[in-house]
Order: sequence, then C-alpha cells, then structure tokens
Amino acid sequence: KQWYQRRVRVNYNVKLFIEMAHRFANSRSAQLLTTSRQWVLVDATGQDLEGMTRTVCKLLEGRHKPIYSKTMDLGDNLVVINTRKMVIPEKKVYWWYSGYASGHRHVYAKDFHLFRPTECLRLQVEFKLDKLFPQYVKDRMSRLYLFPDEDYPYAANISKVIEGPNNVYRSLADYTENDIANFVEAPDSRLREPKPLYEWDDLD
Repeated sequence: KQWYQRRVRVNYNVKLFIEMAHRFANSRSAQLLTTSRQWVLVDATGQDLEGMTRTVCKLLEGRHKPIYSKTMDLGDNLVVINTRKMVIPEKKVYWWYSGYASGHRHVYAKDFHLFRPTECLRLQVEFKLDKLFPQYVKDRMSRLYLFPDEDYPYAANISKVIEGPNNVYRSLADYTENDIANFVEAPDSRLREPKPLYEWDDLD
C-alpha cells in the first residue's frame, strides 16, 4: 500500500507540475503580447476622419491594454493604408498665420486631402494625442506609418489586423445587375389619403 500510495502521489505531482508549467507558459505569452509593441494594420477605406483619429490615438497611446498608464508609453506600431479613400468633412478648414500683416491663410480639408492624402490624418492625430508628457508625442508619431494606397513595406512585421471604427457600405457601382434586380424594396411609408372603414364613417 505504501508503494502504491507513493506512486499515485508522484503521478499527481507530475500532473500538477505539468499543469503549472502550461499556466506559466500561457500567462508568460499573454504578458509578452501585452507589454511588447505589436505591429497593427488598419484599412482606412471609407472611414470617417474623426473616428479613425480616435482609433489611431487609442492604439498609439496603448489605451487598449490592461496595463495602460499615462506615465508610460505602451502603444503599438500602427500602419494605416488607403488613407486616400477616407471620408473628409466638407466644412473642415485648416488655417495658419505667418505673424505679418495679411498673413492669414486657410485651406479646406477636402482640397488639402487631394494633393496630400496622409496629412489630414497625421495632423488630426498629432493634435488629439495626450500632451501630458510632450516627449511621448514625438515617439508615438514616429510609430505611425501612413500610406495613401494599399502598398506598404512592412508586411513581414504585421502581427495583427483590425477593422476601422465605422461600417463600410458598398457603393452602387459594386453591386451586380442580379443583386439590384433581387434587392428587397422598402415598404412605401408615404402618407396616403385615409379611407373610411365603413360607409357611415365620417372622416371630417
């Protein structure tokens, strides 16, 4: 009996050791994923400028991590593609002043976005980042990589791909003739003239 009990006790200790080793490995990998800087890819096609700015600032500051602290820079490396296809508000204006007389200049964001498709998002992100520690702003902006099209040189580094904050709907040109023919029409909600239920009903 003693030999049998000793054998059972040894087997139980081995199983317990293996289980603890697995737990340590899983927790260690989770810690590494939490503390290390990952490379995140975001597609900006059809995304709003404000919503995309909030998402980018959240990833650069590390606010999506459970160990987030304002005193530490825990953000990830962020690659944003297709910034040319972003939705820019029509009434947004960028202006600056040279300091001299008649030195005021301004440009609409929709026009500025045509010849510099990455600058609108970069300026917006730099303005929205937390300024508690100014030295962190430069470091966080250095981890932001903006590309107007789908081509980018960091494909081997990407470890995570996330979607934008807004739902992207297909345009009419993306639908086929079969899809348009089988499209479910919405019920007619226009106001119609009331009809009496019975002949003796007076609608007036």
